Amino acid sequence: MSEGLGVFDAQLRLVSWNRKFQDFIGLGDVALQAGTPHETLFTHALTPKDTSLSRILARVRTTIEAASNGESHSINCELPDGRAIRFSAAPLLGGGVAAVYSNITEQNQRETDLARRVHERTAALQLSENRLNIIANEVSAGIAHVDKNMQFSYVNTRFARAYGLRPEDFIGKPCSAILAPETLGKSNHFFEQTRRGAAVDFAMTVRLPDGRDKEIRTFLRPEQPSRGEVIGFFLLSIDMTRQKAANAALLQSQKMDALGRLSSGISHDFNNLLTVILGNLTPLADRLDQPDLNEEFLAPAIAAARRGSDLTRRLLSLARKQPIDPQPVTTDDILDGLVKLLRPTIPETIEISAQSATDLPLVFVDLAQLEMALFNLAVNARDAIGASGTIELRQDVVFLSPTEAEPDRLASGHFLRLQVIDSGEGMTEDSRERIFEPFYTSKDDGAGYGLGLSMVYMFVKQSNGAIRVESKRGFGSTFTILIPAVDASDLPEADTGESPGTQLLSAQERPVTLLVDDDADVRRVLRRQLVDEGYPVIEAANAQDALDLLQHMSEIRLLISDIAMPGGMSGLDLACEVLKGPSRVGILLMTGQATPPDQSCLGVKLPILRKPFDPALLQQAIKQVLKISGEDT
Repeated sequence: MSEGLGVFDAQLRLVSWNRKFQDFIGLGDVALQAGTPHETLFTHALTPKDTSLSRILARVRTTIEAASNGESHSINCELPDGRAIRFSAAPLLGGGVAAVYSNITEQNQRETDLARRVHERTAALQLSENRLNIIANEVSAGIAHVDKNMQFSYVNTRFARAYGLRPEDFIGKPCSAILAPETLGKSNHFFEQTRRGAAVDFAMTVRLPDGRDKEIRTFLRPEQPSRGEVIGFFLLSIDMTRQKAANAALLQSQKMDALGRLSSGISHDFNNLLTVILGNLTPLADRLDQPDLNEEFLAPAIAAARRGSDLTRRLLSLARKQPIDPQPVTTDDILDGLVKLLRPTIPETIEISAQSATDLPLVFVDLAQLEMALFNLAVNARDAIGASGTIELRQDVVFLSPTEAEPDRLASGHFLRLQVIDSGEGMTEDSRERIFEPFYTSKDDGAGYGLGLSMVYMFVKQSNGAIRVESKRGFGSTFTILIPAVDASDLPEADTGESPGTQLLSAQERPVTLLVDDDADVRRVLRRQLVDEGYPVIEAANAQDALDLLQHMSEIRLLISDIAMPGGMSGLDLACEVLKGPSRVGILLMTGQATPPDQSCLGVKLPILRKPFDPALLQQAIKQVLKISGEDT
């Protein structure tokens, strides 16, 4: 056998033993006799010079003596040669002690190896768990586990933060104690499907404890061990609010881009038509000495043509084709001025007030367009209120974090915040989503174009800002405009270049004028307006003919040219050629196109008239070019 065995009688005298036991106590070369008292046995064995072995044998002797008193004892120790042993002593029935020595070196090694593997695997599992916790807590989704009793057994940090709690606050809590009744009511159907083993995905609006509404997409996956019973499910929720807002902004941008392409394509021809119509009807109305006929027929036609011009301008503005003139401004007094402007148009039963914070930031914006945008919002607020209510105009400065700025594709930073708040009837969700669409209106038929809010939207976008609307049926509406604050050191330098018109001296007589336009009807109207003011006029149907005339007629001192013309040479090309020459010719451009022309090739900025325009505006532009004093006109 592999163990050493020794048996002692009640007086602890050696009765039987085997060779391994004799070797163990260090008496392998001694002829042992039965009946040898254990004192004698161990006294002899304790004589070796190896003190470490002597200490071990002393513990063995003590163990045998303890066993003789009826108690089993066992000790583990290591021999000087490195072997690990276990020595056990147990009392025998009828008296006596049985002592067993075992070599447990291999067993200890196996246990050590097992303990090491357990430790390594435990550490690896702990590391893996820590990594999973980091991933689960940092991923941009709420994660939870719900057991079969519909109680939370795990939630990650993001899930807990959405409810203003810590993850440990969820453990053991039923879903009904955490989720809002409305949210739970919408989700229960999907929860039950998952508890029956189905994988479910769904989207819904969730009301958080702080009152915010979030668009959430949720993925449910059952926890279903191999035996088939569902013991719970995993829940992963992704906040889609910002993505939905970004998609809506992209869709709106695409709509505006489509409208822009349409508007740009028709604007030139349409404005030429309006120029001809207004250019003929207006002088006819001035010369017709029949007031009744004038009021009955001409005045409505002229008004309709002007509305058509205004409609074109609005369309171009929506399409980002109507240029704005941003300047560094402060808006300290804008709301007070707006209240004074609005008060006469608002019933006495509607209270309007303005509130401005101090230390408002500098913004780079077209102030006139900003006033018009606020005016449009206020007028819409008036219409939404009806008989009585309140309109509040507010402005202050606000800081947007990256998270707050992202839905509107803004950069984080400080913004001027302007708000128009009304106590009107509010909007439905469908109206709120479509409110900035061109031609969409909730007013009665004929009460508007449906372009006012679309124009506000596009102006704000052109100003690198954002507009938000909060509204609920029966609770009024809040429109918020955000314009980026700017530092004075970041503003572009003012353009100090002079128009080529300043090259000319003041004229006592009307100069010979070259009128260039490919539309004969437009030329006819403009020629009449110029001749009526005393200008000698020469006409050209294209830029190349005009250039030939300029080269052969030095008397020409004023050039009025359309920009877009056939023949491969535009009005800008013509102006460029004129500026290269020695002659001092005043240049006035006109256009019916949507896109502002690029004048970089000229090296200077020329005045441009946008069709249709009336005679007074034409004369004002000519005066700017020629610097003719008011007395000379």
